[in-house]
Amino acid sequence: MAFNGDLHLADFHILERIRAGSACLPDLDEAIRRELSALGLPSQKLRGRRIAVTVGSRGVARVAEITRAICAWLKAEGAAPFVFPAMGSHGGATDEGQCKILEDYGVTADFVGAEIRSSMETVSLGRTPEGYEVFMDRSAFDSDGVVVMNRVKPHTAFAGRVESGLSKMMAVGMGKIEGAAEFHRHACRAGYEPVVRAMASRVLASGKILCGVAVVENEFHEIAAVRAALPETLVTREEEALALSKTLVPRLPFPRFQMLIVDELGKNISGSGMDTKVIGRGVALAPDEAPKIQLIYARGLTPESGGNALGVGLADLIHERLYRAIDFQKMYLNAITSMNPVTVRLPIHLPTDREALRYALGILGSPRPEEQRIVWIPNTLALQRIAVSSALASEIHPPEPNGPRRARGLADWRLDSVARPMRWDASGDLLRNDL
Repeated sequence: MAFNGDLHLADFHILERIRAGSACLPDLDEAIRRELSALGLPSQKLRGRRIAVTVGSRGVARVAEITRAICAWLKAEGAAPFVFPAMGSHGGATDEGQCKILEDYGVTADFVGAEIRSSMETVSLGRTPEGYEVFMDRSAFDSDGVVVMNRVKPHTAFAGRVESGLSKMMAVGMGKIEGAAEFHRHACRAGYEPVVRAMASRVLASGKILCGVAVVENEFHEIAAVRAALPETLVTREEEALALSKTLVPRLPFPRFQMLIVDELGKNISGSGMDTKVIGRGVALAPDEAPKIQLIYARGLTPESGGNALGVGLADLIHERLYRAIDFQKMYLNAITSMNPVTVRLPIHLPTDREALRYALGILGSPRPEEQRIVWIPNTLALQRIAVSSALASEIHPPEPNGPRRARGLADWRLDSVARPMRWDASGDLLRNDL
C-alpha cells in the first residue's frame, strides 16, 4: 500500500492478454495481393489508368504497409496510383493538416511508392433519393478509379450491420468537410447507419469506385483478415468483415469498477478520443457490452491528435497537461462538424496526478486501499496489458495446479501475482507501472 499525505492508494497487478481471438496474417503483402488479384479486374480498368487510394485518419495498424502493398499491386498491373487523405474534417480541415496526418502514420510518397495528393476541394455527386447531398474529393473524382481502403470495426457512435469501414469512408471521409457536415446533419435526424448506406450507395452509383479493401484487426491490433470486393459486393463483404471484427475487439475484462485511469486519449486512438464501447459512455450499448465505470480520469492527449481533444467530455477529471494541449479551434471544428457537443465539454482539470486521484477517491467515498476497484490503461486502443488494483485482482480465480492465475471466464488473460505500489515523480505525477 502506498501512503502519500492523505492519499491512500491500492497496490496494482499487471493483467495481460496472452492470446488473440484470431491470429495475425503471416504475410500481409501476399494477403493483399491475393485478395486484389482474385477480383479479376479487367486490364482496361488498370493499365495506364490513374487510380486513387484512400487513407483515413484513424490509427489503422500497419496502414503505411497496407497502402504500399495496394500501390505496388496497382503498379504491377500497369496502373499509376496516387494516395489521398480521406478524412472528412480532420487535420483542421486543411490540406496541410491532413497531409501531416499521413506523414505521421508513415504514409509518404517515398515509402508507399506513389504520389500524395492532399486537397480539401470536392465535387458534388448530387443527392440521394432521401435528399442527402454527397461529395467526393476532387482528385479522386478526376481519377480513373478509386480503391477504398479502411479498417472495418464497430463505430463509437452507433451500432448496426455497417459501422466504421468502407461505406463510412465513402460517405464521410472522401467527402471532406462538406461530406462530413452533410452526413452528421442528417444522421442526427435519420440515424447513422441509414445515412451512411444512402450516401455510400450514391458514391457507388457514380462509377468511380474500382474496388474496396477492408482490413480487420484482432485484440493485439494485428491485421487478422483482409477482404477485397468489387463495387457490387462491397457492402456485403463489409458486413461480413464487421461481424468478424465484433468478435475480436478488445474489451476491459471486468463488469463494473470504480475508476478508470487513462494515460492518453486522442483521435488516433478513437474517433471519439476514447472508444465509447470500451468505456461505456457516449453511445447506446447492448447489455453487458461495456463495464459500468463510476469515474474516468484522463491524463494526456496523444501528439498525433494535433490538439484535437474530442472525447475529453467523456472523462470526469483530466490532468492540467491535457487541458493545456488542447487546440480549441481544431476540437470545436470537429465537434461542430459531427454535431457532438457532449464530447468537448471540459471536466475539472487538476495540476498533478496526486491531486486528481485524491479528489477522485473523495468523490468515490474515500474507499480504503483494499476496497478500491481501479483499472489503469495506456489508452482504449491498448488493452493487451493493463494494471488492476488488488481488490480486482482478488476477484480472479486462483491458479490451477502448476499454472498461472487467469481472469474469471477469460482463459486468454494472465495475472501477475506481484503487487506493485503506485510510483511518483518529484512533481506528484504517476510513473508508469510497467504498462
